[in-house]
Amino acid sequence: MSDLLEAVEDLTSPRPVKVQTDDGHTWATEDALLVQLADAVSSSLKSGSGSGGAPWQRNVIDSDALYRAGIITSTIGDWCRMAGAAVTRDATTDLRSWHVAHTAHHDHADEFYIAQMKTWATQIRAMVNPPKLVEITAPCPVCGQGEYVNDMGERIRNPLALVYRPDSDQMYFRAKVMCRSCETVWLGPDAMEELRDELNEKESA
Repeated sequence: MSDLLEAVEDLTSPRPVKVQTDDGHTWATEDALLVQLADAVSSSLKSGSGSGGAPWQRNVIDSDALYRAGIITSTIGDWCRMAGAAVTRDATTDLRSWHVAHTAHHDHADEFYIAQMKTWATQIRAMVNPPKLVEITAPCPVCGQGEYVNDMGERIRNPLALVYRPDSDQMYFRAKVMCRSCETVWLGPDAMEELRDELNEKESA
């Protein structure tokens, strides 16, 4: 499979994903990224304020999805017109049609399109699968603070937070802990082990 086709498939085709269950892992099928983006927009328009979560969170996510979907659909439409493919305003259909028309030209250049599609894939994944955040109920071992001041000027307990993506193949290696008071970051297995030892020492002292 070419890099161009791989980028198209990443956006337009469902993919198998590993899902954690009480009995271990199982496999499920995840919708194509462009379908997930369209679903986020559709959910927003049907409910007015989105579905699930606090209203302010839904509004931010939904407006992001609406904006991003508009940009992507419009850009793919432009690609189709330049390549001589029909435009339906359905991003998945149009991207596949564009790929056929684009690769029919013997002198086609792919690098720009591959980079753009990879950027879209990253943006959509970050939007529909935001990272999880778990607070650690212990003071930061670096600054010693047990609270921090948020963007609203409020004093909040537990500045240490574990941030991870449960759908990542390298979840343990990419997870990080950050202190929202002094902005110290622990990233990767070795740093996590070091942080755990420091917290254990503080607790037993």
